[in-house]
Amino acid sequence: FSSLPSSRTPSHLKSTVGTSNNNALENSTSFCDEADTDARPSLTKPPPSPPSSGNKSFFAKMWDKYSLKEQHKRSILGEKLFRSAQYRANDLTWYREARIPYEFRTRHAILTMHIWFLHKRLLADRVDPHAALLVQEELFDILWNDSQSRIRAEGVNELTVNKHLKDVQQLTFKHCTHYDHAFHEYGDNPKRRFEELALAVWMHVLNRDEESYDDQLKRLAAYVEYQYANIVMGVPDSYFWEGRIPWGNIPDFSGMKDNDGNDLEEVDYSVLSSEELPKPWMKMLTFAGEAYYWNTETDETTWKRPL
Repeated sequence: FSSLPSSRTPSHLKSTVGTSNNNALENSTSFCDEADTDARPSLTKPPPSPPSSGNKSFFAKMWDKYSLKEQHKRSILGEKLFRSAQYRANDLTWYREARIPYEFRTRHAILTMHIWFLHKRLLADRVDPHAALLVQEELFDILWNDSQSRIRAEGVNELTVNKHLKDVQQLTFKHCTHYDHAFHEYGDNPKRRFEELALAVWMHVLNRDEESYDDQLKRLAAYVEYQYANIVMGVPDSYFWEGRIPWGNIPDFSGMKDNDGNDLEEVDYSVLSSEELPKPWMKMLTFAGEAYYWNTETDETTWKRPL
């Protein structure tokens, strides 16, 4: 939970962030077979949207924010969006095939990445910008509550939970603003943007690991590149406002090479088998950090681990 050390790029990463990655960018569209990838819009322009309801009166905005009906709708949508991001972030592919360490900070970083995609879609919304901002607040409130549960599940002293939460929030904001910087500063420069995304992944997802692989970084950066376009510009408004997020496929991490071009050694990931659950079950945590299990299709919950 400690704050990030000063930025330092390892020597092998310089080859990743200092060269063109056009092939990775071109191939990144294969990560999703559910979105139209024939023509990707410019990353600097918002997608076309239905007529805006953003010119709301003061009283309409107050109704959105304080009426029980709108609060209930906002709570349900925020929960759906968060659970969608959480389900994607919990996929063990990230920690097996992608070789990301299965630790609190890296798992939170993968969740943060997917929350950021949703956050950017809400900021770009033209259907109901005011309601979208309120949903965004709800989404981050749910993230902080979930973070507290995960911190408690780590067994930390209850008196230090709020301190750890502040550390997590600081890391989350740094992570998100680094992605913002990459797309805002280099929106019209695909090569430079890709380099910055690779650096962001190395710093915030891989925790500045000097032993990380260029191949791994490129695939993760290409995923961020693709998924940004998919969520912000590809998902239909009707899907998004119902909380239905077609994330598409996780990248194929097979055949990765080390920084000398050699095949990576096989790694025993049997330790993660205890985390694997039959679909459509998800592991959840109470506010106290106790585990229970939720069936995302039937809405059934149980304390007993599904077989």
